[in-house]
Amino acid sequence: MDMAVQQQPTHEEWLASMVRTTSAASVVFHDPELRLLLLHATYEDAWQFPGGTVEHGQDPWEAAVREVDEEIAHRLSCPPDLLGVDWCRPPDLAPYTQFLFRGPTITLDGFTPALSHEHDDWGLRTVEEWEPLVGPRQTARLVLVREALRTGGTLYLQDGELVLS
Repeated sequence: MDMAVQQQPTHEEWLASMVRTTSAASVVFHDPELRLLLLHATYEDAWQFPGGTVEHGQDPWEAAVREVDEEIAHRLSCPPDLLGVDWCRPPDLAPYTQFLFRGPTITLDGFTPALSHEHDDWGLRTVEEWEPLVGPRQTARLVLVREALRTGGTLYLQDGELVLS
């Protein structure tokens, strides 16, 4: 019986076949009433948590610290505290992982972000106040984030929706 010997890929071939994704990291700032801080992007009509892409050689927390400093001129001194992970699969982009970190509790009288050129507005609002600005899908995600902040839980999301076991 003649059986063809299956050629194993080289290490380089195996590495080249691996899926490549990017990562983003954001910090969720909130006040004692669990109003959430979002920034309005200048490059798209979207409200988002302070944060951005993890650059080569950075871990997600380092990226979050860098992005918060760049975007709102705030230096984080808190230790990393993972709030959750969202596996995002937008229709017009490659999939990416967004790491969400619990930020410090802030108050309007003691916190004024200095926005970078990437953002033209900011707000500290309840989820219900954000809803007309962000739409139902983002509102559902904000509800989950607020609940995790309230309970101290950790989120695992896919496309902004809770993954149930």
